[in-house]
Amino acid sequence: MKTVHIKNKKAKTVSLLIIPHSKEISQINIATWIPKFSICLIMMVLLVSGYLSFNLYTSYNILKQDYSEKSHKLETLEVANQQQRLEIENLRSMSAEVQEKLDTIDDLQEIVKGLVGLEDTSEKTSKDKEQSSSSLPSRGGPGLRGNYSTKSNFESQIKELSSLLDKSSEELSSLINDVEAKLKYLDAKPNLMPTTGKITSGFGYRKNPFGRGREFHNGLDIANNSGTKIKAAGSGVVTFAGYNSSYGRYVMISHGYGYQSVYGHNRKILVKVGDKVEKGQIISEMGSSGRSTGPHLHFEVRLNGNPVDPVKVIDNMD
Repeated sequence: MKTVHIKNKKAKTVSLLIIPHSKEISQINIATWIPKFSICLIMMVLLVSGYLSFNLYTSYNILKQDYSEKSHKLETLEVANQQQRLEIENLRSMSAEVQEKLDTIDDLQEIVKGLVGLEDTSEKTSKDKEQSSSSLPSRGGPGLRGNYSTKSNFESQIKELSSLLDKSSEELSSLINDVEAKLKYLDAKPNLMPTTGKITSGFGYRKNPFGRGREFHNGLDIANNSGTKIKAAGSGVVTFAGYNSSYGRYVMISHGYGYQSVYGHNRKILVKVGDKVEKGQIISEMGSSGRSTGPHLHFEVRLNGNPVDPVKVIDNMD
């Protein structure tokens, strides 16, 4: 089929002839302004579409850039938030460590107080414990002063405090060891009056009670009724418990630290060699066995094998 355009100059129309292969020819007349209008309309639509497309593309790019910037900021905030969470957990861990060290120091302080008898720890109230665990130990000097406004300064101060607490804990542990050693020494030292009675002869030269002249008396004679209880002057180990012609029935205790004590002229011995005795424990009964003029205790103190004046060692002399 062919289409032929025929222009009618008078009518200002455009004719379209439709020539089919087997039918009659048909003609369609169209005013000339219609194609022009259609072309203008199409051009206008194209222009408007182009303008809208350009604005849409520009808006899309702006939104895309804005989205990208906000996504980047969000990622940065998430990273910062994660970093802060880690820092908070780290600070919590450090705070827990500091609190644990404070509790340790508090326990060590209670041990020291208990050792030296400053305070009955069983009577400490829960309020006192809360206050002691929630408060930092008092300390001075420039080491704990500074600006806490920044994280790094705060962390450095926490680390410094933790180091100081470690040092304090070590010092307290060392103090406990020293106190325990001192208490062990004081418990072992034969400084307790071993019995009651009257001192009839002191340490040093005296008149010989069995003959002429003077003799050196290397102990302390305490007279009382036969059967009076004799106590260990200090804790230690019994190294002799038997009979001697001079001391009669006597007990020797080794206290350590170079000290020994001797208890002579007993009526009855209540311990045996190898026994561990405590200070104040009853070890014998007063008598007059051996070289003796009557019921009494011959008490000796030896330091590094040499006799010393018991009066200078005993703390509870009347």
